[in-house]
Amino acid sequence: MSCLGPVLAMSPVTAPPHVVFMNMAATGHMNPTLPLVAQLRARGCKVSYFVEDTMRGVVEAAGAVWHPFRYASSGHTGIVRYLDEHGIEKYVPSGTPKEEYLHIAGGLVYNAEILLPTLLEDLEAIGPAVILYDPFLAFPQVAAHVLGIPAVSLLTMPGPGVLKKPDELCDKWMSYPWVQGPRKAILDKYDYDVLKNGMPMEFYSTTLNLVTTISELYLPPALGRQQEKFGNCPFQCIGVMADPKLKRIANANIKEGSVQELAMADLEEACFLGRQVIYVSMGTVATDDRTWNEPFGVFGADNGLEHCTGKQFMQHVLRSCFEALDGDDKVLVIVSLGPQADVLDGLPAAPENFVLRQAVPQLEVLLHCSAFVTHCGANSMHEALSLGVPMVVAPIFGDQPLNGDSVAASGAGLCFRNPLDTLSATSLRSALQQLLDPSETNSFRASAKKMSERLAAAGSVKSAAEAVLAQVGRGKASAGGA
Repeated sequence: MSCLGPVLAMSPVTAPPHVVFMNMAATGHMNPTLPLVAQLRARGCKVSYFVEDTMRGVVEAAGAVWHPFRYASSGHTGIVRYLDEHGIEKYVPSGTPKEEYLHIAGGLVYNAEILLPTLLEDLEAIGPAVILYDPFLAFPQVAAHVLGIPAVSLLTMPGPGVLKKPDELCDKWMSYPWVQGPRKAILDKYDYDVLKNGMPMEFYSTTLNLVTTISELYLPPALGRQQEKFGNCPFQCIGVMADPKLKRIANANIKEGSVQELAMADLEEACFLGRQVIYVSMGTVATDDRTWNEPFGVFGADNGLEHCTGKQFMQHVLRSCFEALDGDDKVLVIVSLGPQADVLDGLPAAPENFVLRQAVPQLEVLLHCSAFVTHCGANSMHEALSLGVPMVVAPIFGDQPLNGDSVAASGAGLCFRNPLDTLSATSLRSALQQLLDPSETNSFRASAKKMSERLAAAGSVKSAAEAVLAQVGRGKASAGGA
C-alpha cells in the first residue's frame, strides 16, 4: 500500500466545524499538530485540544481551547501511560515481574477504559464534528464511535512500517491480561473492539490516517500482524508539518523559561564569518527520566542498544563529537543536551568551539546549519530535509533506525546503525568532512536539496486541513465494532 493522493475538498457545511485534537505530551507528537491547529482556526473552525496541562501554552498560542484529560475516580489529569495501582490490582496476576507490565505498551488500553467515561462527558458538551488524534492512543476511535463522528489519526512518523515489531512480540503484548481485560470492558460498555483493527501503540483509523512524510520516505504496514490489523486502513502523506512562526516545544521534559537561551546572533555572525554550523541533538526520549538510567531493553535490541541506558548513549555521542571536532575553528557546534543534570559527568570539557544548551529552537538553528548530527526522530529528519540540511544519523530505537536508512538511501546523509560499535570520533570526523565539503560535487547537500523540493511539493498543512475537513459530516466508521 502507498500513501493516497489528495482528497476531495470539504463539503459545504452550515457552520464552521468543531475539530477536537487528542494527543500525548511528547515533543515529537505535539509540534507537527500546532500548524494544523492554526490552519484550521484560520479557516474559521473551532478547535479544542485535549492534552496534559504542560502543553497548554503552545496549544493556546496556536489558537485552540485547551482541555485536560480527566478521570472520574481520581484528581489525575493527562494520559495514564503505565498501569496505576488500581489497574495492577485489577488485572495483573500476582508475581508478575514489573518489567512485564510497567511499560507504555501495557498501559494504553487500560488508560482508555478509565478515561472514556469523563472524556465522553466533555466531548458531548463540546459537540465536535471530527476527532484528530495520535495513533498511540486507544480511546479516540471509541469516543468517535459512540458520538457517531469520524476519527482521523495524525502519524508523526514516516508510516506504520517504521514501528514493525516481531509478530511474537505483538501477540505477547496483545495477550496480556492487563490489555485483554480493558479491551473486554470497553467492548462490553461501548460495543467497540480496540484490538480488532489495532495493537498496543498502533491504533490507526479505519477512516483516514495522515502521515507527516512524502511517498519517497513512506513505509506502509509491514507483512505480518501490521498488515493483518490495518493493511486496509487508508494512509495519506501530507509532508512536513513545521512553521517557524508558531510557538513550539523545544523539549517537553524541560519547563518553559528555565533554560539559558541560545543567542541566534552568534549563529548569524558565525555564518557571516564563513564558519560552518553543526547542530547536535539526540532528541528527547533518550534523555527522559524513565530512560536515562534504565536500559532501552526490547525497544533497542535491534540496534545493539538493549543493555544501553539513555545516559550511556548520550555520553557516547557527546564524547565522539568532542573528540572529532575539538579545535576546529572553522565550525561552530551547537549541542542540545536535554534536561539531565549529570549529562556531562565524567566527560572531558567541551571544546571552545562548542555551545551547549539544555534545549534550543530547532527550526531556527537548522536554518543556519551545514550539517546535523541526529538520532533521526521523524520530526528531526523531516525538518532537516525540508531545509536541505544533510545528516549524520546515530539512531536509538523505534522509527529512528529505519529513518536513518531512508536518509542514507536518499543520499542526504550517513547512518550509523549499532552506534555504540560504529560511531567513533574517527568515523564521525570522516562523515562530517564529507557532508561539509564546500565543493559543487557534494552529493549529500545536493540530495538534501532535492528532498527539500519534494517535501515542499507535498502540500503540508494545507493538504492536512483539507483532508480533515473533507471528513466532516461523513459519520463514524464501524470497523472497530463488535
